[in-house]
Amino acid sequence: MLSDRTLLIVALCLTLLGIIALYLLFLSAELPLEDLTAVVAGRESTSVRVHARVVSVRHAGNGSVTLLTLAEEVTRPAVVFGDVNVSPGMTVDVEGEVRLYEDAPELVVSRLTALPVASPALPENQSR
Repeated sequence: MLSDRTLLIVALCLTLLGIIALYLLFLSAELPLEDLTAVVAGRESTSVRVHARVVSVRHAGNGSVTLLTLAEEVTRPAVVFGDVNVSPGMTVDVEGEVRLYEDAPELVVSRLTALPVASPALPENQSR
């Protein structure tokens, strides 16, 4: 039979291992990819992840805020607190939270990644 002290140590070790496993699972979890149409009123405080094309970039507040217009089938405003290196025409992977600003939905960006541009395929009889 195990002593109370041994049982307590085993229980604490298993609890610690469970907490570490949950933390690692949380770190590896990724938001599902949605359409830009998910950024709508009624979904405030909802986290979303979208792929969209950057239509316009405007810097405000001495570069501390970057205002983007993103497009898919629809266009939506997005705000990044900080300076980002994007330009119109780029396709980006964006994670953020839907918020209302002046009664219109916008995406407050928490993570922005530029997606690689696919190079057009050349016909078989042409070489690079």
